[in-house]
Amino acid sequence: MERQSEELLKIRSVRATVSAGFRLYMSNFRNILKLTWAPALLCAVVSALYNHTVVTSLPNLFAAQNMAVKGGLSQSMAIWLANSGLSLLDLIVSLLFMSYAFSMLSHHRQEGTFPSSKSWLTYPDGRMLMRTVASAIVWIVVLSVAGGLTMALVAWGIIKGSITTLGLGVLLLLVMLALVLPMVYPNMRYVTTRDTRLFSILGSGYIQGLRRWGYLFAVLLVTLIFTFQALVITTLPSIVLMTANMKAQTGTLMGDSLGMPGYMTWMSLIVFLLAGFIQCYVVLLLHFPAYYMAGSIEKQEQEKHEKTTNTLY
Repeated sequence: MERQSEELLKIRSVRATVSAGFRLYMSNFRNILKLTWAPALLCAVVSALYNHTVVTSLPNLFAAQNMAVKGGLSQSMAIWLANSGLSLLDLIVSLLFMSYAFSMLSHHRQEGTFPSSKSWLTYPDGRMLMRTVASAIVWIVVLSVAGGLTMALVAWGIIKGSITTLGLGVLLLLVMLALVLPMVYPNMRYVTTRDTRLFSILGSGYIQGLRRWGYLFAVLLVTLIFTFQALVITTLPSIVLMTANMKAQTGTLMGDSLGMPGYMTWMSLIVFLLAGFIQCYVVLLLHFPAYYMAGSIEKQEQEKHEKTTNTLY
């Protein structure tokens, strides 16, 4: 167990925040991998199955929609249910993986050290899993409402052929994204602490995040730029393979031969599996600068409260 020199509750600049997050991640990557490889592998397996199913089923889905109504609808429903089931399973195992990460960050917040364990089996945390699920539900509800309102306005503008309404829809989308951004702060505090309540921290934390909107935006933007590059590199092979598979599958529906070697199915699954495993840790990297960002905002709020208290008394 290695003592970390990076204090969480410390006011940092954007650059210092991102650097502290990346340093914490890289210096403890061996521990992270040791504690999370099993849930990450589970995520990768489900993701590979989902991507493979999408590749092989989408051409059939398009073909089914052009068939007779009775047969086409039943086949489309079966494909849709299979894809939806795998998509839901992918979300569930992803939340399990993230709960491991939040447990480690919570341990670091409390102890100042990163946890070290001999096995991933000794580390699951049911309470942190429930907090991760609750946070995800909040995000899903908020994004669904914001996205629904925006899409409704955009669709109305398209139906009416109104450029003004369509422009208002795009503007509403930008406003919604700006208003949702401050939620990152209270959600990050909630999933990395054990003494907070969701709805009590959402209200006050959102206002505090809104006051630090520029700082939040800058940290997340810089982090996304770095992680997006890594995601593109790790995703590109699977995208190329997915495109080739979909073209081949579409060709078979038109009477052509598959035109791909028999081992391509297994190769696709292996590529999707490796890409999914690596992407788990690329996405995980996003949360470490956000962890220090939340600590910096919390420290600013503490100093502000202490200054106000001293002024009053």
